[in-house]
Amino acid sequence: MGSDTGPSRLSSAGKALRRSALDRHLRRKVEAHLPNRRPHGQVTVEVKNGFVVLRGFVRTYREKERMHRFVMGLRGVRALKDLLRVRPVETLADRTIALHVRNALDAHAELPPGTATVHVSNGTCVLRGHVRTAEERHVAELTARHCRGVRVVVNELNVDPLDEVPDEVTARTVRMALDYCRDFDTQGINVSCADGRVVLRGRVPTLLDRALAEEMTRLQRGVCVVENHIQVTP
Repeated sequence: MGSDTGPSRLSSAGKALRRSALDRHLRRKVEAHLPNRRPHGQVTVEVKNGFVVLRGFVRTYREKERMHRFVMGLRGVRALKDLLRVRPVETLADRTIALHVRNALDAHAELPPGTATVHVSNGTCVLRGHVRTAEERHVAELTARHCRGVRVVVNELNVDPLDEVPDEVTARTVRMALDYCRDFDTQGINVSCADGRVVLRGRVPTLLDRALAEEMTRLQRGVCVVENHIQVTP
């Protein structure tokens, strides 16, 4: 009768310990750079396998942008989910905000010029127009959300792919992408697709696994919209 307690199993345990130590090191670095260092600060940091999640509040959009750039510049950071919000919200004239958003969209390397029309009213930014992929739609929304003075983003961009992809092919592609990414738990996720709208259901152990599954899905060919109904069950 064979045994699994060989070098490969020990090696896997060693890798897990190293990843955990690296995550703790990254978390300490990020926390040391936080603009608010009070004992019960308003920013929380979560790190898993090099994926960083920032939650909470900062005082200005400049602080938010600096935190974003600092984290993405750290060695070992694989991706960042920036959920920071500005409080109190800075107020600017709607016309000035719209100009900031328009310039930010046109300057973004992942978006073609003229991606969206921008309308701003009382700090609420509405994006309309067409994009080629669900990822472009998401990037445009994030770009607008990070602009100074924007309080809320209403994303009415429509995904108009350059070529048609059958729904069964899209669902299979998403499933393969989730299975390939072994850095987070995807075994409890079910994938379905209709008219380019991908629905994710099931259970995962952490919020980070849920967020990464959605991000991975948006990147796949044929995906127009992602509905994330995954539940977190530690």
